[in-house]
Amino acid sequence: EDDLRTFVEATGIPFFTTPQGRGVVAEDHPRSFPGARSTAFREADVVLVIGARANSMLSFLRAPRFSPDAKFINVNLDGREIGHNRAVEIGIIGDAKLVLQQLTSEAKGRFNPREETPWVSQLSAKHRSNLERSSPLLHSDKVPIHPLRLCNEVKNVISRDTILVVDGHEILNFARQSIPIYQARHSLNAGPHGCMGVGIPFGIGAKAAAPDTPVVVLSGDGAFGWNGMEMDSAIRHKLNIVVVVSNNAGFTSRKTGGNVGRELGYQRYDKMVEALGGYGEFVEKPDEIRPAIERAMKSGKPALVNVCTDPEAQATTDMGFAGY
Repeated sequence: EDDLRTFVEATGIPFFTTPQGRGVVAEDHPRSFPGARSTAFREADVVLVIGARANSMLSFLRAPRFSPDAKFINVNLDGREIGHNRAVEIGIIGDAKLVLQQLTSEAKGRFNPREETPWVSQLSAKHRSNLERSSPLLHSDKVPIHPLRLCNEVKNVISRDTILVVDGHEILNFARQSIPIYQARHSLNAGPHGCMGVGIPFGIGAKAAAPDTPVVVLSGDGAFGWNGMEMDSAIRHKLNIVVVVSNNAGFTSRKTGGNVGRELGYQRYDKMVEALGGYGEFVEKPDEIRPAIERAMKSGKPALVNVCTDPEAQATTDMGFAGY
């Protein structure tokens, strides 16, 4: 991560990461514009891909996600990944760390990294615009709670070194645009396979691997249902994770329409965790979220905060989140 940050700061080139690579450079870096991700991908004329696979997470690097005329430079240790799914202008087989060091060395004196180029200005403006559009929902007092308000409260209560695990559908999409990650290997989700139910197991694994680091799992209620009973494992092994459930009373959003088996109701997952010996709270109002999470963090037990969120809120339409 140090080598990528050094390269970015030597060139001033904007950067984006795959979901599992988030935090490799802090997302509040001056050249990080997560709110302009789709614009950057769609309009870039040259794309440097470092270590990432051309899979579904990047739409296989194809149009319309990326310009059909864009030139790609692909750096990967595995030569089979060079040109896979998308032809490249330049392919470099090599270790990302060593290649970045060489690129940085060659870049010195050729860039003005502090220059506000038209490209940087465009992405910065788009990033700010999307954040401003989502601001009313980030601060909404609506009941049931909008998932973006929940994400904003989680963002404001966790520390920069928290390992954040996100699991689900609607909440995953809301969280990815509203909760920044600041350190490498501090963001976990299902990745390209997209399977639900990984939240609690990933959280337990993260806490076992880094016992002195705070671990927060933000999960949808449908996703929690897959492996929620693993809270028993966390309690028995004293792995004090904090789980925040965005409970929209079912799978996905009601706006999706026609979902057989969608409705789950506002189930009391907090009481389940309490019965197992953990700490639980039930939240129905926005101003209750942060105090409840803070109490959960201080409880000294694996904890679950069960937050009733709006079943009508849909990440793919609310404030155009899918278009970021």
